[in-house]
Amino acid sequence: MRFSYKFALLSTIYMLVSCNSESHLDLSSFDIDSSAKKTDVIYGFIITNDHNPLDVPETFLKIQSLSAKLINQHWLENPNFMIQVTDLKVLLKSTNIVEANTYITALEIAQNRYLKNMIAVRSQARLMQRDFDNTLNNYDQTIQALTHELTLLETPEKTYRNNIDNLVHDIKYATDKYSKLSNEFNKSLTKIINEDIEDTSDLYDLKFSFVEGPHTLCSRYKGMNELLNKVLENCVYINKEEILSGFNKEDRTDVSNIINNYAPQLWHQMTSLNGFFDTSNNVQYFEDSLRQRLSTVRKDLRDKQNIQNRDIAMLVENYQTQISLLENQRQNILDNPLLTHDQKIDINQTSFVQNFQRLQTDMKNPIKPFAQKFHDPNLSNTFIQAYVKKTIQCYPSELMFTVSHTGAFSLPFSYKTQELLFDFHHNQQYLAFQGILTTSFPVVIKAGDSNVILRRGKSLTEKLDGRLREQWSKV
Repeated sequence: MRFSYKFALLSTIYMLVSCNSESHLDLSSFDIDSSAKKTDVIYGFIITNDHNPLDVPETFLKIQSLSAKLINQHWLENPNFMIQVTDLKVLLKSTNIVEANTYITALEIAQNRYLKNMIAVRSQARLMQRDFDNTLNNYDQTIQALTHELTLLETPEKTYRNNIDNLVHDIKYATDKYSKLSNEFNKSLTKIINEDIEDTSDLYDLKFSFVEGPHTLCSRYKGMNELLNKVLENCVYINKEEILSGFNKEDRTDVSNIINNYAPQLWHQMTSLNGFFDTSNNVQYFEDSLRQRLSTVRKDLRDKQNIQNRDIAMLVENYQTQISLLENQRQNILDNPLLTHDQKIDINQTSFVQNFQRLQTDMKNPIKPFAQKFHDPNLSNTFIQAYVKKTIQCYPSELMFTVSHTGAFSLPFSYKTQELLFDFHHNQQYLAFQGILTTSFPVVIKAGDSNVILRRGKSLTEKLDGRLREQWSKV
């Protein structure tokens, strides 16, 4: 009987506890204005690994970081200026805060000024690049001419004669090879019409045209001529359609294969022998061809013969001295900090910026209006206050709850947490609770508990406001 009584009593207690799943905040144990207890809402926040109302929001950190990069670096030294301005505008707009519009407008001014400034920057850079290129070209030509003269002095006449003999031999061999390829090409085409015809006359004139540039950028056609895909250097075109038009349709596949086979070989053999002269532009390409080299060596031999009676030793020493001096002067130009390793003006280099500022004293700093507004305490105060308010309002609803004037509260769903925050905004304090809390096991939270920390002097909102201001002030 006694056992049944105890069991019934325990069951009743359990049912009472189970029915009352609300936890309680013992407001009487905290220094809270009694009138505020009934009129002001106390908000509670569940803290998770991903959410904490006191954390500085990621978007705010990005706004501060981008602002610092734009303000603390000279606009011309920043190659990502426009990208960063655009990204910062997007971030500010994403806040949906009216107070951000002032900064957005300043960034739009920065973009317009930057684009206007860059016209003058690029113009100045082009002038400087042209001066450098002309100066270096003059040095190169002078050094090349002196080096050539020095080579003439130091090279025996016999060497030139041997080179001429070798080139004459190579030209004869290359000419024979080209003629053989040309004859084979014509015979192959002639056989398609009539295998009994052995005429090797140039009935099928293969014509080449040429465009200097990367093969990957070649267009498929140049006028009526088609790109020769097997030649990967520059853009070489042939009159393939013109040749195919002279054959029956059933033979054109075979003819096309013959052209594809012989055309690259003929091109390489022709250019190595003679180079290529573009009659439409009067330009000679491939000046290192065998015939061009022979012409150059013959001229060198004549020049060599003309200086035989001069003081060779004195001339050699003189040329060597001049070349060394010119090379040192040329290197000094290349060591100019305005130039990159590939001899180009770098407008983002500090040296260029300093040079440009000296020449363009009236140039307006595009980021200055934004920087002034960023450091304006009145503007930053209103923006941060609005940002804090927005942050608290946008805290995930499933992680928020309210506390009644009696101190009762319930978690929004069955949730196991180890930390809660309560905001006593009206009393400029907030409370941190650390401990296991679920909807199944309600607790009473009161001042003095070891797992309760009361922060006085600032509400939760004011604490977050201070953290954002601290972050803002780092710029």
